[in-house]
Amino acid sequence: MSARDVAREVEDALANLERLVRAGQAPSHYVARHVLLALGQALREGQEACGPWVERARTAGREGGESWRQAVQDELTLACGEFAQCLDPRYLNLPNYDREYTRSARARLEDRLRSARELGFEPSPREIEVLELADRVLAASGGHNRDGAPPSSAPQDAWTPDRPSHNDGRN
Repeated sequence: MSARDVAREVEDALANLERLVRAGQAPSHYVARHVLLALGQALREGQEACGPWVERARTAGREGGESWRQAVQDELTLACGEFAQCLDPRYLNLPNYDREYTRSARARLEDRLRSARELGFEPSPREIEVLELADRVLAASGGHNRDGAPPSSAPQDAWTPDRPSHNDGRN
């Protein structure tokens, strides 16, 4: 996604949140997901406009009150659960296990966590435990990136021995 596309996505997500809050409607976890993913990607990429976007999200979040807090917490819970479920031991050694999807889910989760922290949110202690365990399982199952780093980079950087890199020109 280009920097312009990321900026457009952040603007769309924030405008939707602001519109809901102005109308007195409670944002859902889907709205929180859109904001957290878009803002998280912008933060990961180091976009210059992140400061004003973070402030807009904080302001809208304050106006959204408890419903916004709950939407963000619900989204973090769901995202942590999705990632943990990707690492079900019954499936890890299957020949068609999709490690790329798992690393992609982890990268998207990291984007959510990055933006949530900027907005003053943290996963619950139990979610942190689950995430740490899931990361250990992924590392033990060979789920590292080509450079040996844990899978916290962008989804397009994912690589597995059984699949070519996205950037090798063969796909």
